Amino acid sequence: MTIKKIAEMTGLSTATVSHVLHGKRKVSDISREKVLLAAREIDYRPNLAAQMLRTQKSNTIALVFPTEESNRNANYFYMDVLLGIRKKLWETDYFVIVSNYGASTDSERSLRAVELLKKQWVDGIILVPSSRNPNQLTVLREIGVPFVLLDRRVDGSDFSCVDSDNEKGAYEAVSLLARAGKKKIGLIGGGIRVSTGTSRYNGYQRAIRDCGFDYEDKYVILAETYSIESGRINAREMLNRGVDGMFISDNVLTMGAFLELNSLGVKIPADVGIIGYDDFDWMNMIAPPLTTVKQQAYQMGYVAAEMMLRKLKGMDVSEKVMLDTSIVMRKSHG
Repeated sequence: MTIKKIAEMTGLSTATVSHVLHGKRKVSDISREKVLLAAREIDYRPNLAAQMLRTQKSNTIALVFPTEESNRNANYFYMDVLLGIRKKLWETDYFVIVSNYGASTDSERSLRAVELLKKQWVDGIILVPSSRNPNQLTVLREIGVPFVLLDRRVDGSDFSCVDSDNEKGAYEAVSLLARAGKKKIGLIGGGIRVSTGTSRYNGYQRAIRDCGFDYEDKYVILAETYSIESGRINAREMLNRGVDGMFISDNVLTMGAFLELNSLGVKIPADVGIIGYDDFDWMNMIAPPLTTVKQQAYQMGYVAAEMMLRKLKGMDVSEKVMLDTSIVMRKSHG
């Protein structure tokens, strides 16, 4: 038995060795150093499976988000979120793992894969829902793992959630285009089956009317596919509809739209002003640099981890946090 061997090497009791290796009770610095030195000498590695069986805990939280083959670039946002989660969890004894599920398939059936996380003793799940439909949360309720929603909300739910003020971000973006002299401002946005798409669409509508323009359906394209190719196609269609400004409320669609306008020789912002969504390094490297709506991705992850830790301490209260957005002023809007 490894603990017994270390006890013989150090002259300490097996109980003291166990306290050091498993962190169950405080021991003196001298005894601790003896145990750790002996453990390194014999290349001791803790039996994590045994620890989990004993404590019924893994000290592991899972970040789970939907993905599509056509939209791998969208995952950049969640990598920034992950940094925030990891920072908060590292302040404690918890760790984070990442999993995904298919966004384009039936979400409840697809989320059945999350049951595997329960079998791996995950203590909690931070979930990005694939739609506004609350039925997809049935699986999580059935397996009994504490969870927090991130980035997107579901209709009629009373579950803990942290997201962004997307309606405000969209409103400010459209208003900025109007102040820059743009009269026919189009929206290329995500589908309204997710709360982010709905909120950004609502912000666009409200800004159009508050700026004194008539709302026209022809200036709105709500894409169901988030891809560079979709962004290119939709930007070309917007030009055919006569817009002089575009608010593109998804970073991947923005990539495609920018590529398409450049390939067509459209002058940005003289011919068409553009404002995108989220803020990444590439947006400051293109010509002209892209004006965009910035979310607090890192903070979103950090707050979600705080919520989860409170749940794991038994503070099972419903919390709703909406983080502010801001406009990063560059040169693409006019």
